[in-house]
Amino acid sequence: MPKIIDTFSAHSLKILDKNPEEFIDKFIYHLSLYKKDHRTDLGKKFHSLICAYIKGFDVSKMLLDLEDKEKRTYLNFIDKLKDKKEFFIETEYPFLIKEKLNDENYYLTGRFDAIYKEDDKYIIYDWKTLNLPKNPKDDLQSIVYIYALSKIFNTKNIKMRYISLEKLDFIDVLYDENFSYKNRIDEIIKKYKITSLQDL
Repeated sequence: MPKIIDTFSAHSLKILDKNPEEFIDKFIYHLSLYKKDHRTDLGKKFHSLICAYIKGFDVSKMLLDLEDKEKRTYLNFIDKLKDKKEFFIETEYPFLIKEKLNDENYYLTGRFDAIYKEDDKYIIYDWKTLNLPKNPKDDLQSIVYIYALSKIFNTKNIKMRYISLEKLDFIDVLYDENFSYKNRIDEIIKKYKITSLQDL
């Protein structure tokens, strides 16, 4: 009997929103192939380095694992970040939010790259190796992360900041009080509920 999915990440919701059958193939039947991606591996290295730097650890040995161009990218980025370092309150912060849809529980999960507090405003930082989202306000990562942080800290004074490490560029998404984050998420999860496993 196939397992029932009740935990959703922004990534899995993107797939579910686009193609419920692909979601079921990947997350229930595990019918997807892992492709080694140099940029994904590089992104993981940068995430680890930035997290260690913000926490005040010595990263000199970690830098030995980078090529010269990658090292320059990291150092240029850190130079822009250094004046903000003390205002980060969390890095690599995992979350699991319990929600309800039609009397059934489901969970939203993910990991904030970093959380920054400026006066009373919380800023979710998300490191991108190269390109920023094309439509960040409508991106499901923005929707899930902003909603999750609003629940964790019980505030609407939030924005999400995507930063390109290589381009040293960023884009912000503000909390929108006129937008129902939960309704958007529920609409997608309903696609999974409606899709019958017997019909696949």
